[in-house]
Amino acid sequence: MKMFVLSIVALTVLAGAALPRAEPNPTQTTAREAVRGSLVSFDLIETKARSELQVTAAEFPGGISVVAGARLYRLRYWTEFRGRPVIASGLVSAPMLEVAIRGVVLYAHGTTMTRALSPSRPDRADGNEETAVFAGNGYLVLLPDYVGLGDSPLRQAYSIVRPQVDASIDMLRAVRTVANREHWDLRPSLLLMGFSQGGQTVAGVHRALEREPLHGYRLRGTVAVAGPHNLRALSVSKTHVPEALEPINVGYLAFAVLAYADYYDVPLRTAMTPTYAQRAIEAFDGTKSLEEIVRLLPSDARLLFQPDFLRSLQANGDNWLTRALDENETFAWVPRAPIRIVFGEADKNVPAASSRALYDYASRRGGAVSLHDMGAADHMTTAALSYAPTLAWFDTLTGGERGP
Repeated sequence: MKMFVLSIVALTVLAGAALPRAEPNPTQTTAREAVRGSLVSFDLIETKARSELQVTAAEFPGGISVVAGARLYRLRYWTEFRGRPVIASGLVSAPMLEVAIRGVVLYAHGTTMTRALSPSRPDRADGNEETAVFAGNGYLVLLPDYVGLGDSPLRQAYSIVRPQVDASIDMLRAVRTVANREHWDLRPSLLLMGFSQGGQTVAGVHRALEREPLHGYRLRGTVAVAGPHNLRALSVSKTHVPEALEPINVGYLAFAVLAYADYYDVPLRTAMTPTYAQRAIEAFDGTKSLEEIVRLLPSDARLLFQPDFLRSLQANGDNWLTRALDENETFAWVPRAPIRIVFGEADKNVPAASSRALYDYASRRGGAVSLHDMGAADHMTTAALSYAPTLAWFDTLTGGERGP
């Protein structure tokens, strides 16, 4: 089972102004090579037999059967970050079947602690389960590392939608090149699934693809599991007791404020106290375990903040952070292709209200949206319960489809 952990790429110096930025430094390349979605490299990582994938799939409730083994590849490709070309990476899992691939499943993973746990790395925290469940049943599976993970030297723009969406869509473009080169019989059905931070990501990808469809793909449906769609309300709630006393919420807020201050070029000390700003930078250097991070942060999330800034947050006031959180919501839109919103009533990491916010907004406006309550399930249990019904739904959506 995957761990839901907090992470950020290395941050080194706290300045009186904005955090120093690690600018993209791509190798010498031509403008043609750096086109978004163009392929950089595609390399085999490992091969997993059907029996091995079956063992992994059996960890989930629902009796998932696996019909094929899979080959796992690391894909490197060009995307864009803050208007500049950068190299991103991700995992591609291809089923070993002598028939047409049913479609493409893009899985957006939850928050990951270090690059070493990125989907495209051998010690991945995400990727094996999705390979077993989906590639093991005839789908081509893609897991973007996100910019700031995998082979990307940048810092993560944690819970900021545009970089995650751009990396995901550009990975889809690059995979079309790979499919042509590898002579894969790839059907056009595109299916999205994401958990936690990835739930926010796939909602953003779904929204972007409906506004601007992507050649070679036909969006069939999305499953967003425990996604933080209403970021402002979710973040404000974590500054109040009892949520402020949960260690996971302290970490969430510290990570998010660091990432938002960096991405939006805002001085970190306008929000966080000097002491905990420095400690947060030390905690989220990309190498530490969750236990080490917790030891560097306070036991109460309220202690992270400057007093005036905390009062503004707790009152849901207008400040740079709440405005930035509003820019990154994924609840106020109306899907045309179906989206399933999955949540657990006992989820303390991303409470059910965040999923209901997307459902309420879309359903009142006629959106193709459905709500799926996993009962008294916590964050990780909600994820585990979602795989079998998601596979069954994807099979229904792709049944009987022919080529592009």
